[in-house]
Amino acid sequence: MEYDSNTPLYYKVQNYILDLIKSNQLKEGDFIPTEMELSNMFHISRPTVRQGLNTLASKGYLKRQKGKGTFVTKPKIIQENTRFIESYNREMNKKGLISETKVLEISIKVCPDILLEKLGVDEGEKIIKLKRLRYAYGEEEQDNKPILLTTVYIPFKKFPNLMLYDFEKRSLYEVLEENNIFIKKAVREIEAKLSNKETSKLLEISEGSPIHYISSFGYGEDGSVIEYSESIYPGERNKFIVEINR
Repeated sequence: MEYDSNTPLYYKVQNYILDLIKSNQLKEGDFIPTEMELSNMFHISRPTVRQGLNTLASKGYLKRQKGKGTFVTKPKIIQENTRFIESYNREMNKKGLISETKVLEISIKVCPDILLEKLGVDEGEKIIKLKRLRYAYGEEEQDNKPILLTTVYIPFKKFPNLMLYDFEKRSLYEVLEENNIFIKKAVREIEAKLSNKETSKLLEISEGSPIHYISSFGYGEDGSVIEYSESIYPGERNKFIVEINR
């Protein structure tokens, strides 16, 4: 890569490391060369090297570990569902990311007591349960891990044909809209929790890792509940934007 005389020297280090990450020569968890090694490699001072590394760290590509060195991390995905009502696929595509879904369960059940009030259904009524792992990654990325585990519950009477769709290829919100069912309002509650054994295994994180837990209600035009969901985002892979206007 060529640089003109006006290009800051720390760009050399920054782009060198970034190229190694994007070409998968440096993978998540790998330690990068030391500041001294990079200083000698590029014939620039250690403070200049540090500036380049700090820039990559601020963007989420690197993390420093005291006494051990600096290792590669994966930038967190900015989730904006606290600002907009939009399908997961659309949101990821707008960020230039490839989205994938793995359906873990889709089934019809008698609504458990704990969900009766949440879904506004009577005892003995049926509901549809849809549990999915969601992925998002750039074109050059490999060895991708899930960024979201989500379980959604829908009253069976709202959409009895839901089971006919392939939700590894289709978005739930898009399918709802195709059938003239529109989510007009969403209420979401965010909590910070620690992952349990089952969740950790599915999300490929260590047990007890920080997670964002979001419970969400989606309401239709008549004010009734269309869907209730519980979503778990690994804290190490996600961050959220909340926009407030005055």
